[in-house]
Amino acid sequence: MLAQLAFLTNSLELHLQVEFRLVKSSSFFFARSFPMRRFSFLLGALALTLILSPAVAKAAGFEPGIGSWTGWYVGFHIGTNRNAYNGFGSADTLTQELTGGYNFQLNPKLVLGADLYSDWNTDTNHSVNALPGVSANYGSRGLGMEFMAGFPAGNFLPYVKAGYGQLSISGNLSGTANGARYGAGLIWRINTYSGLMLQYTYQKVNISNSLGNGDYRNSNITVGYNWFFD
Repeated sequence: MLAQLAFLTNSLELHLQVEFRLVKSSSFFFARSFPMRRFSFLLGALALTLILSPAVAKAAGFEPGIGSWTGWYVGFHIGTNRNAYNGFGSADTLTQELTGGYNFQLNPKLVLGADLYSDWNTDTNHSVNALPGVSANYGSRGLGMEFMAGFPAGNFLPYVKAGYGQLSISGNLSGTANGARYGAGLIWRINTYSGLMLQYTYQKVNISNSLGNGDYRNSNITVGYNWFFD
C-alpha cells in the first residue's frame, strides 16, 4: 500500500510539473512570482484525492475503467487567481470555479466539448501605483461558456479551450464587461467516473467605472475534480 501511495504521488507530481512548465513558458502570469506555498498545498490535496478516489469508487460499487470521453460531466476547481486593473498593482488571491458540460469523442485522437463556468475570486487589497501606502480591496466574478479541443493519450486528456464570458469587479471597485477567455489544461481520468485536472485560464476585458476606462486582467491556475456521468 505504501509503495502504491508513493508511486501515485510521484506520478502526479511529475505530470503536474510538466503541465506547469508548459503554462509557464506561454503566459505572462508566471513571468511574475507565483505563490509556491499555496500551489504545494493544492498539489498535496490533489494527490490525496487521487489516492482516495479509487477506494471510494470501489466501495460504492463502481468498476474501474476508462472508456470513451463522450458524455456529461460536472466539476469543481480551486486555486490561485492573479488580477490587475489599470492604476493598481496586481495581487494573488483564492479562486473557486464550478463547471459543467458535455464532451464528444470524434475519434481516438480528438475530443470536442463545451461547458458553462462560474468562478469567483476573493476580494483582496491592491496597491494604488500612484499613491504609495494606499490600497483598494476588490475581486471579480466570472460567468460564461467555453469550447474545448482535447487530444486523448490513454487516461490523460491535454486540452485547449476558448470561450466568452462576463467579468464583474466586486468590492471597492465596480464594473462589468464581456470578453474572450482562453485556457489550457490536463485531465487525468482515474476511473470511469472520476477525473483530476490542472487548468490555466486568462481573460482580459475593458471595464468602465467611476475611475474611467481600464483593462482588467484575470488569470487563474487551479486543480480540480470532475465527475463523469455514464
